[in-house]
Amino acid sequence: MVKPMHEHKDAKKLRIGSITFALIAGLVILALKFYAARISNSSALRSDALESTVNVLAAAFGLGSILFSEKPADRDHPYGHGKIEYFASAFEGGLISLAGFLILIDTLGRWFSGAPIENLGHGLAINLFAGLLNGLVGMVIYISGKKHHSQVLIADGMHLLTDLATTIAITIGLGLTLLTQWHWLDPVIALGVSGFLFWTGFQLVREAAAALLDAENPKLLKRIVDHFNQLERGKIITLHELKARDFGRDKHIDVHLVIPEFLTVKEAHEITDAFVSSLMKEFGKGSLIHTHIDPCAHAFCSECRYENCPIRVVPFRELKPFTIESSVKRGIV
Repeated sequence: MVKPMHEHKDAKKLRIGSITFALIAGLVILALKFYAARISNSSALRSDALESTVNVLAAAFGLGSILFSEKPADRDHPYGHGKIEYFASAFEGGLISLAGFLILIDTLGRWFSGAPIENLGHGLAINLFAGLLNGLVGMVIYISGKKHHSQVLIADGMHLLTDLATTIAITIGLGLTLLTQWHWLDPVIALGVSGFLFWTGFQLVREAAAALLDAENPKLLKRIVDHFNQLERGKIITLHELKARDFGRDKHIDVHLVIPEFLTVKEAHEITDAFVSSLMKEFGKGSLIHTHIDPCAHAFCSECRYENCPIRVVPFRELKPFTIESSVKRGIV
């Protein structure tokens, strides 16, 4: 059983709507932060405004990637277009790191030029308001990304939430500057923001690269194995050689099923069809499920519940639950 087409279309509209909302909100927040930086002449507030520039660029690129990822599989892209979302995530990580570098250069230049701070209280209030608005948008985008399995929305939401954390840290630091008149704190805070952005961007690029290189995803494997353990096994004795990778919101799952070797081809086909349908229901109609059938070869009698088996050599003892280790193991014994 697969998800109804209208549900797929609704999810698509919500993903596109979410990233469009992030783009429009990002432009408003960017204008507020640059105004706050302009009237205060603060390096720390300028660093926050530069980070918001990345938010807008990332949202624009994210909108394009979501539209591209929604295209169905075709002759040139038989596995679909979902992985573009990881390119978008890596692109955003690169932009964040670039923002960190630009902030570093800008801050050092202003530090040596001795640019004075003005209207810091007013600018700080405007910047804090923009940051809180950014956090609200980030929460909405992140929740939408988790719900609809969109890596672009998840990455964008995480970035906006880290942006809020940056704004709060800047507010606390500059508030201390207002109280103490230690103006040297302003460039120090900006340099701290620069380092934080370098680290955040690196993390996003690393995660996206892992997905693009099909690195093992323990969370995805656990979700799949947990689903296996909830299924009625029927005539499936065990499984092995499980492999799984992300294609944006969809998954690609390969697994070998061990069944009684005396069953007919038709019976084996019916068993695997039912198994694949259960996975499609769980992971979405766009997911690719590939199965391979292995004969039992008398190796699993002790965990096979098949009654009246004509080739059984030892009695049934216990039904072993699937684990990640047993499921990914190569070979049937």
